[in-house]
Amino acid sequence: MSEQVSQVIVPVDGSPTAAAAARHASLLARLLDAPLQLLHVMPLNPAELSDIPANRQPDADHDRAMRQEMAAEAFALAREAIDPALELDPTEAVLEDATFIRHPERAIVDHTRRHGGCLLVMGARHLSDVGKFVQGSVSNEVVHRARCPVTIVHADASMREASRIGRILLPVDGSRHSHKAAWLAGDLARAAGIPVELIFCQPGGQVAAEEDEESQAERVFRLAREAVGEIPAGIDEQLLHQERFAEAIVSRARHHLEEAPMIVMGRRGLGKWRESLLGSVSHRVIDLAPCPVTVVV
Repeated sequence: MSEQVSQVIVPVDGSPTAAAAARHASLLARLLDAPLQLLHVMPLNPAELSDIPANRQPDADHDRAMRQEMAAEAFALAREAIDPALELDPTEAVLEDATFIRHPERAIVDHTRRHGGCLLVMGARHLSDVGKFVQGSVSNEVVHRARCPVTIVHADASMREASRIGRILLPVDGSRHSHKAAWLAGDLARAAGIPVELIFCQPGGQVAAEEDEESQAERVFRLAREAVGEIPAGIDEQLLHQERFAEAIVSRARHHLEEAPMIVMGRRGLGKWRESLLGSVSHRVIDLAPCPVTVVV
């Protein structure tokens, strides 16, 4: 079992996106030798927002049986999607309270905080920056709030793409967040027998002596190799001189697309509003990447 991950949790809702996420989550659970939990959030229907609290009690709600059927169906579809090689049968959990769940993202994050050492895997829709700001996105909110590693699988990911990992791409910068991502990347790479590619980005117009640039890169790569540990399939290094770090990382993912890459990277832990103002490399990578992305705080 991974020293970092003791349980893999995947929220499911019966959608194709959730099915792809469940498939990928089961793959990660098998590689990390961790139990898998299927999670369903019982939502509060919009029409009930103006209803009096007494009418929203579970035993008085006439739609609750229908929602329970939907939860059962979501679990059944997720079980059909999981990796057949997963030996341990996944458990199921439903999140609800007396008034049902108003904010699914908060309920999911609270649930992960009650289960130490978890890895959360979520399906996500592609939303524009404006769409996220106006409409909101459960997966986007979870990434902002979670204090555990979160893997995002996009809606357009096929079941085949979600079923395999052929290479780990690990952006590094020498920070503690980068080191924590490296530990997880090493666990996955060793379990899957796949190589790791270290990616270090420097601004293309950075003014520095060539030997200084090389020594900085060498230091970052050395620290990353120490954190990753021994990888039998090998560790490659890519030093990229580009102004737009996120786009450079995604470009490497597209370069290796036939190998079924997975990006594992640290996140600085900026608050939602600071990230909206200052930008976030990890969130930009999530939006643009053609493969699953795991962010580690």
